[in-house]
Amino acid sequence: MSRPTKRGLVTVMGGRGFIGSHLARALVRANYPVRIFDKVCADRSLIADIEDNVQVLEGDVARADDVLSAIEPAETVINLIHTTVPGSSMLNPAYDVETNVVSSVRWLSSLGETKVRKLIFISSGGTVYGLPETNLIDEQHPTNPINSYGVTKLMIEKYVAMYAALNRVEHLILRPSNVYGEGQRLHIGQGVIGVLAYRALRREPLEIWGSGNDLRDYLYIEDFVGAVMSLLDYSGPHRVFNVSSGRGHSVVEILEILKSQLRDMPEVVHTEARGFDVPVNVLDSTLLRQATGWEPRMPLEDGIRRVVQWLRDVAISAEP
Repeated sequence: MSRPTKRGLVTVMGGRGFIGSHLARALVRANYPVRIFDKVCADRSLIADIEDNVQVLEGDVARADDVLSAIEPAETVINLIHTTVPGSSMLNPAYDVETNVVSSVRWLSSLGETKVRKLIFISSGGTVYGLPETNLIDEQHPTNPINSYGVTKLMIEKYVAMYAALNRVEHLILRPSNVYGEGQRLHIGQGVIGVLAYRALRREPLEIWGSGNDLRDYLYIEDFVGAVMSLLDYSGPHRVFNVSSGRGHSVVEILEILKSQLRDMPEVVHTEARGFDVPVNVLDSTLLRQATGWEPRMPLEDGIRRVVQWLRDVAISAEP
């Protein structure tokens, strides 16, 4: 009987967060040795079921030594850490640059001193492209972000590519659309599906920026994790991949889906639209499909139903 191939250590930077915890869980299930690096105060609840099966290192992403000690023995590094969201990035762009771009350069400049052979950076398909010039946005679309979050994500993409090339490290840039699902953080100004479902269940007014007719594509967390897993052994020529459902939906549509599932909805309050939000952002993931065979599987209605059930069973029931 042949022995299974030994898998190399994967370090997940930001592994206690929403996306990182799901990804770490999938890696454990696939028999990868997993190390999680996250800030000292990061909540451990999302990895409670796998904490005995992973290494957890705490530190400060602004300190290169902390990051390098976490990634040095890893064969693959997946970087999900970012200190801002689109809204908060515009409140203090200097902080956005200092805590994300400068911090990244500090440890990337020493990448050659590690054993890392593959670096996967999770960027932002929703912000790096800016105003769309086509109905579907592919990887060749111009990148002209209109908020600081998109600018810093794009800057880190370039530094990742530069330092990876200098040190002969394979790198991939993933540009996801709006990822949603169980475990999403509900109080950081990001994640419209989770926030609306949470507030609706609590009978709180639903605040909508602008008309609610802007189009976004929404990707269920398990579909996004499947995309990352499909690329762990990828060695083809492409370096940048969109990851999306490829279907645009408005906030108004999301509210209608919630209404059909909850029957009764609280008041909807429209506030002034934010100037740094693009009116349409729908990504094309054809390149990823062709390279790996990956396909998104979760219909939006079913994904929202799962979020609602998680909120009822876990998030709201755990509140005092």
